[in-house]
Amino acid sequence: MLIPKNFIRKIVQLSVFLSFFSAFSIYGSNDWLIKESKNFKVVYRESHSHLAKHILESAEKSLAKLSEIFNYTPSEKIIINTYDVYDYGFASATSVPQNFIRLEIEPFEPGYENIPYNERFQWLLNHELVHVVVNDAATDWENFFRTLFSKVQPEQQHPMTILYSLLTNYSRYTPHWHQESIAVFWETWLSGGYGRVLGSFDEMFFRAMVHNSQNFPCPIELVSKTSLTTIYLEKLFYIYGGRFASYLSIKYGVDKLVKWFKVKDGEFYKSFYSKFKDTFDSSLEDEWENFVRFEIEFQAANIKKLISIPTTKVTPLYKKTFGWVTQPYYDRVTGSVIFGYHNADKLATIQKLYLRTGKSEDIETLPTPILHQVASTAFSSTKNKFYYTTNNNQLYRDIRSIHLATEDKQLLFEDYRVGAITVADKTNEMWGVQHSGGSASLVYSDYPYQKLNGLVTFKVGEDLTQLSISPNGEKLAAVIHLSNGSQSLVIADSESILTEGRFQFDEIYTKGSPENPSWNSDGSSIYFNAFTNGVSNIYRYDLIDETVYPISHSITGLFKPIYLSDDKIFAFEYHYDGFLPVEIPNKKVDHLPAIKYLGQNIIDLHPDIFKWTIYPDEKIIDSTNYIIDKSYNSLANLDIISFVPVVSGFQKEIMVGFYTHISDPLITHDLSLEFGVTPFKKNSPLPYYHVMGKYEFKKIFELRVEHNAPDFYDIFNERKRGMVGTSVNIGYTNFWYYDNPLKIKQKTEFTYYTGIEFFNDNLIPVSGEDFLVGQTVFSSKYLRRSIGSSGYEHGNEFKLSLVGFGQSPKKPEYAAQVFSEWSFFTTWFGSHNVLHLNFAGGYHHENKNIPQAKFYFGGFGNRYVENIDVKQFRDVFRFPGTSIYSLPANSFGKILIENSFPPIRFSSLSFIGKHILTHIDVSIYSQGLVLNFPEADRWVNIGGQVSFVFKHWFNLESTITAGAANAWWKNSNNAEWFVSLKLLKN
Repeated sequence: MLIPKNFIRKIVQLSVFLSFFSAFSIYGSNDWLIKESKNFKVVYRESHSHLAKHILESAEKSLAKLSEIFNYTPSEKIIINTYDVYDYGFASATSVPQNFIRLEIEPFEPGYENIPYNERFQWLLNHELVHVVVNDAATDWENFFRTLFSKVQPEQQHPMTILYSLLTNYSRYTPHWHQESIAVFWETWLSGGYGRVLGSFDEMFFRAMVHNSQNFPCPIELVSKTSLTTIYLEKLFYIYGGRFASYLSIKYGVDKLVKWFKVKDGEFYKSFYSKFKDTFDSSLEDEWENFVRFEIEFQAANIKKLISIPTTKVTPLYKKTFGWVTQPYYDRVTGSVIFGYHNADKLATIQKLYLRTGKSEDIETLPTPILHQVASTAFSSTKNKFYYTTNNNQLYRDIRSIHLATEDKQLLFEDYRVGAITVADKTNEMWGVQHSGGSASLVYSDYPYQKLNGLVTFKVGEDLTQLSISPNGEKLAAVIHLSNGSQSLVIADSESILTEGRFQFDEIYTKGSPENPSWNSDGSSIYFNAFTNGVSNIYRYDLIDETVYPISHSITGLFKPIYLSDDKIFAFEYHYDGFLPVEIPNKKVDHLPAIKYLGQNIIDLHPDIFKWTIYPDEKIIDSTNYIIDKSYNSLANLDIISFVPVVSGFQKEIMVGFYTHISDPLITHDLSLEFGVTPFKKNSPLPYYHVMGKYEFKKIFELRVEHNAPDFYDIFNERKRGMVGTSVNIGYTNFWYYDNPLKIKQKTEFTYYTGIEFFNDNLIPVSGEDFLVGQTVFSSKYLRRSIGSSGYEHGNEFKLSLVGFGQSPKKPEYAAQVFSEWSFFTTWFGSHNVLHLNFAGGYHHENKNIPQAKFYFGGFGNRYVENIDVKQFRDVFRFPGTSIYSLPANSFGKILIENSFPPIRFSSLSFIGKHILTHIDVSIYSQGLVLNFPEADRWVNIGGQVSFVFKHWFNLESTITAGAANAWWKNSNNAEWFVSLKLLKN
């Protein structure tokens, strides 16, 4: 069959336009620079240029060691992209579709020695490069398929990419804890012992588990339940993974541990289960049970040593733990302790705990908490105001206040990136630490906080945190962490900082990662906690005689002390499920027995482990060989992410062709293209050639072209999305406001259709072959969820859509729609039981010559095999119990009442090892619909839906959903049901 001339003309026109658009859009990427070494490219902002050389040097050092350990040769240059858009630093890595590391350059979140580190960029790269090295290493078979298809990323648009991804990067498909186990292990030893294998938090975690008689999860339960329902979330993968790797190295040796992750010549797609059996001659399940027994025995020995000396009397002040907690503050007027907390099953909250009655009173929820510290907080008793930060886990922090009596709230400083705040009780001046460009700066503001003034900027690697100003405002206590790994509690004169602009300090304590300083009421003593004996205990520093001594002896750990009186101290006692408010005597303890760290056993058995330490002065590559800095050209860095043969559907035919995805590392330009033919034609009138392409610029501008568009999901479904004809879509997305959890967005798009005969899954005939649709959608979303949920639980969402239709340019015809909806979410009758209300309404300015412009209601919407959200009954135009698109209307009003029950989670329900049923979601609902439809103007339904959510190869998700509903209208009713499989996660 010949290709139509008009089709060729349209493709040429599109190519010219796309070339012009791409050439123009290159200017959008000139704010990035690039610097290269032998094995790396670092892409960075000009404001990060002072770090680029150091990052490259650190990366080359780490790669040299890891290449030797794992016998690895990079398949391509590894890209490191620096960012400075969060307020605490972290990194992430992937080997698919490219070897890529995202590096947030800010100082780390402090607390609990949760990450023992020295020079943070070297430390981060040590960890992340383990992921790249292990997952990029390939067998002969993987290398063969990579030469054909590249390293393929699974894409929901075309699920056949799952197969190609497994063929080209099989080692990636293992549990998260398995991936982190080897990275945590080597982060520690490449850093000379600074890492979680020798970390105090991990020791405390397992000691508390044994002391609190907690059950250890099995490997599958860790993935399917524990990491989703406890306060630790995915942090558990690092804790258990690192611990299991340490255990294996102690029992079997470091070489065998590494062998488990190495790729062997001739290996043919062996699972990590099979490789474990081959390496250790034991099943993973049996060895995990041995690990649990070993850990219990190890911790029991430490606990026995600790209780050999009487422990401090601890008086609980509340009946249960609060999860993660902020710094607490004592309000003498009300006899209460004020702090924020973040527990499972509940939104993060500010509360008052009354010490005399033990009553807890919630004051305000805390949006966007960070994991360990929840938020940065301060309190002024003279103003009766509590200060706290928001946006703690994404973008830039704000400082807000709430008056505890009137509950008046105030935004003090927006997007200032300031935390570690502290307020002097007498003068009310505020101090804080600002993060920017990888550095920490000390900032200050007088009451009433009109301006934050920068005072001192510290060198990169000098991390200032956890400030505490004395009640009279004369002394400032703080914690400083240096690049050599040391952490000190220091004290400085606030007046000299303000007048001289220098931070001159005296060291108070340097052992055991001291933290969380607070003052007594007259400013003569400082209380803090430190892991000096391996357990966090409370210490007291007296300014008069400059003495430091412990005042507690704990088994699990005590944190965040505050002074109550000369006889009593408030603190938080660590338990497996969070922190418990307690009271301890303000009394010196004479002796603290020291525990043993599990990592010490590795050193004792394998002292040569330190040969892998990377030293600051170590030279790997001559930096004069680095390629000089140049502007990042997004077009020059385009790469073929995947190019794979595919099978898709078109109407009732099967299309065979190719799918390709082309992008640059920063996704400035992103192009996907599917094209093919339908060679096995049963219905000759249908087209032979099929093309579907989408181009995005910075995920803001979008151009989409479809010609007889194929759709993989049409193979399995009676309702077909692929339409005969051509459509061209241009879209633009703008965020008017983005301040989590509130997002206000507008998306505008225009779509031109030509040669189209049917609309809405090919079920609604159109009036003419050529027409134009333009629409703009305003949406405002403020939605939140608690730990353990399976969806949004609190907040609201509003949408307003304006849609216009036009056709027949020579004799124009027009139609228009306006409709809106508002959703409200809250919990009731228990945790995670969600009430969802939705109200919607719309009006259509009718033009009988454009019937496709009407509103069309009906049906569940779910097809047999799907790629969109399973709860389609929430869509404005869905009405289960009636046929899909069976109720046309020009105006309508609609209400939805839904109850989503708490998710039913499973501990270890797996199929063939690599496929897990994680949880079941159940919803019931009822809808009411009023519309101008001849048969009836009032409709009501009742329905229910159940979804079974699976994990495949520990990384991919699918959902099997079933639903049923019955609808009633004037003198009639109808029932409808469906079963649907949704592939991958949206």
